[in-house]
Amino acid sequence: MLTIYGNKHSGNSNRVVYTAELLGLEYSFREMDFQKDLKTEWFLKIHPAGKVPALDDDGFALFESVAMCKYLCAKAAGGGGDAATASAALYPSGIRERALVDQWIDFSIQHVGGAMYKIMGAKVYGPLRGKPVDEAAVAEGQQFLDRFLPIIEAQLGKQGHLASGQLTLADVVLLSVLDAAKRAEVNLSGYPNLIAWRTKLQDMAFWKKAQAE
Repeated sequence: MLTIYGNKHSGNSNRVVYTAELLGLEYSFREMDFQKDLKTEWFLKIHPAGKVPALDDDGFALFESVAMCKYLCAKAAGGGGDAATASAALYPSGIRERALVDQWIDFSIQHVGGAMYKIMGAKVYGPLRGKPVDEAAVAEGQQFLDRFLPIIEAQLGKQGHLASGQLTLADVVLLSVLDAAKRAEVNLSGYPNLIAWRTKLQDMAFWKKAQAE
């Protein structure tokens, strides 16, 4: 049985669940408490750093969210049927097509995700630990978003998705990166293509089911 260990406040966890839903894979999701569960002896055997997400697939343990998403695509591809078809669309096997998906995955995580993480740390996680909001860090994160979100906005304006004209793993990763936008009070109103793309994906069955888990 495939078990995904994660936390609903973790965009990294969400992207793995989104991928499993899009592929139509059977899985169980275990919500992990950040304070109580991550450093337990049994979980450290699955993820030695004590972080989420991680998965256990009949005794095969794996961590790092993008590696997990790609593993799920490969698992679905090997199963045939609708899952294999979904896998081919999400993470195509063509050299150039796959390279473009990987390119936008890296771009989303490094440039947008890095900025979102900085803002979340400064505005949300720091205050939860009793620290004041780090306005300098917030400003730095916002500067990165101001630099890199226009590139994504332009790309979405060209073809409606990041790597091609259809939904791929690159879109799944960006969607999960932006999961924190509301909580971090990041204003996306200046990016109409991004808002339309995000609204469309959040209206799909995979997102609604993942959020309801």
